[in-house]
Amino acid sequence: MFLSAFPNSEQCENFRYTKDVFAPNSIQIISNVSASSLDYVYAICTAECFANWACNAVDVCGTFCRLIRGWDSLYSEENSTDVCQRYQIECSQGEYYDRLSKACVAHEFCDFESDPGTVCFLGEDSSDDGNWIRNSGTTNTASTGPSTAKFGSFYKYMDAATLKRNDEVTLVSTRTFMAKSYCLTFYYHMFGTQTGTLTVLTQNGTSSAETKWTVSGENQDVWREVPGIDLNLDSQTKILITATRDNGDYGDIAVDFVQLWPYPC
Repeated sequence: MFLSAFPNSEQCENFRYTKDVFAPNSIQIISNVSASSLDYVYAICTAECFANWACNAVDVCGTFCRLIRGWDSLYSEENSTDVCQRYQIECSQGEYYDRLSKACVAHEFCDFESDPGTVCFLGEDSSDDGNWIRNSGTTNTASTGPSTAKFGSFYKYMDAATLKRNDEVTLVSTRTFMAKSYCLTFYYHMFGTQTGTLTVLTQNGTSSAETKWTVSGENQDVWREVPGIDLNLDSQTKILITATRDNGDYGDIAVDFVQLWPYPC
C-alpha cells in the first residue's frame, strides 16, 4: 500500500521529497501541470501522475509541476533559474522505480569514468579498423578534439592521427534488449578542420546496418547534445556508434555520457 507524502493530498502513494533538482532532460517530461495555488499543485500533480503508469516522479515548481519518467540523471545542465522539488519513490542512484513491475530498474548508460566500464552497455567492435580511446583532458593532436569531458573526467574518442582515410571505429551494444522502442541520447564533440562523420546505426542479426542519425564535418570546439534518437530494438538488434576518419589528422571525434532510455523519445 502506498502512503501519501504530499501535504493536503489523499492520494495513495509512496512519493516523498528527495531533493531539489534542475530541469531534467526534455524526454523525461510527460507533461506540465499548472494550478492556481501551491496547495492545489500537490493534489492535482499526485492525481495526474498516478493516472499515468509511466510517471514515477513529480517535480513541484511553485504553482506548476512536471510529471517525470525515467531515472535521476547522474549529471545535469545546471540552470539556477529553474529549481524544483523532486518527489519520487526513491531507488539507488541511476535507477528508477517502474510502477508496473514494482521494482527499481537499472540505468543503461556509459560515462566512461571507470575502466573497464562494467556498467556501460557499449563495447568495442572487434571487426572495425581500430578502437575508441578512453581519455581525460586534451587529445594527442593539437587543434582537434575536446580539452575536457562533458561530464566527469573521462570520455572516448577516435584518434584520427592513428588511422587512415575512411577507417572506422565502432562502439557496439553488449546487452540483449526487450522488443520495444527506446531513446538514445548522448553528447558529441567534433572539432578540427579535417573532421569526418559520426553515425548511429542499428543492425538486426546479419542484416545490413541501418543509419538512424549522422553528422559530418567540424562543429566547433564545443560538446553538443543529441536530444533523442528513436530506436526500435529487440533481442537480435544491436546499436552501433561509428566514427569515420576523413582525410587528415585534425579530425578527432569524441562522445560522452551515452544513455539509453526505456521508452520512445
